Amino acid sequence: MSAQRSHFTPDIIRVKRGDHVKLHITNVEQTRDATHGFAVAQYNIQASLEPGETANFDFVADKPGSWNFYCTEFCSALHLEMAGWLLVEP
Repeated sequence: MSAQRSHFTPDIIRVKRGDHVKLHITNVEQTRDATHGFAVAQYNIQASLEPGETANFDFVADKPGSWNFYCTEFCSALHLEMAGWLLVEP
């Protein structure tokens, strides 16, 4: 996954309940002040990523539902648009 001003790519992640999920999130910005965050509250996932930095998460998708992920660092005027969905299907 990549993080760039106002969006994550991809912004929808579909998995099955019980799947072992590995997320690799890279902040692809090149400007020094373009820090992005990433969080999925239901899975206790949170990171702050400086430009060029990558965060890795491993977890088991054991909670079925539609879970919002979002940027936790104020990154631009479109900060509130920087979000997506983790869909854990039963």
